[in-house]
Amino acid sequence: MIGKSFRRATPLPTRSRRFCKALVQLILPLLFSNALLAQKTKPAAPNVDSITKKAEAAPSRQVLYNSGNHRDPFLNPLLLKKTGKQDEEVSRGLPPPGIAGTNISQAVLQGTAVRDDGRVAIVRGADNRAYFLKEGDRLFDGYLKSIDFNFITLVRETKLKSGKTLTQDVIKRLRTQ
Repeated sequence: MIGKSFRRATPLPTRSRRFCKALVQLILPLLFSNALLAQKTKPAAPNVDSITKKAEAAPSRQVLYNSGNHRDPFLNPLLLKKTGKQDEEVSRGLPPPGIAGTNISQAVLQGTAVRDDGRVAIVRGADNRAYFLKEGDRLFDGYLKSIDFNFITLVRETKLKSGKTLTQDVIKRLRTQ
């Protein structure tokens, strides 16, 4: 048997031969590249001056997205601010003491009463004191519009920088339990 090539007694099926060839074609390049990587030496550390010169010499290239009539898919619409002029609320400053310094959201209706000159609302202010209010009395951010038997209607006024005044009706109900 010396000098004769070794042959298998029964040849491999065609599918197995193709599989073996494909396996060899995948494994040999991987082994070869690993051997080359092991032989490579570490590159020398780059010079800081050469890096800065390359950075200065490289032209800054910005690509602007032309959207046409479509929104830019690369920008988050939640983070974008509106380009139009936004109307902001004017600061009211420090509130004065008493009911005149109580915001409508802080006022609590305690009760209502009937007098000779009309109805009166008993309102607890921000300082936890009770105040007797008539229609038209002012709070810090609005006024008392109307008094009914078990609720009052307050008008909240919001002054904007553009000079507009927005109004909102707020109803405070009497809590009876």
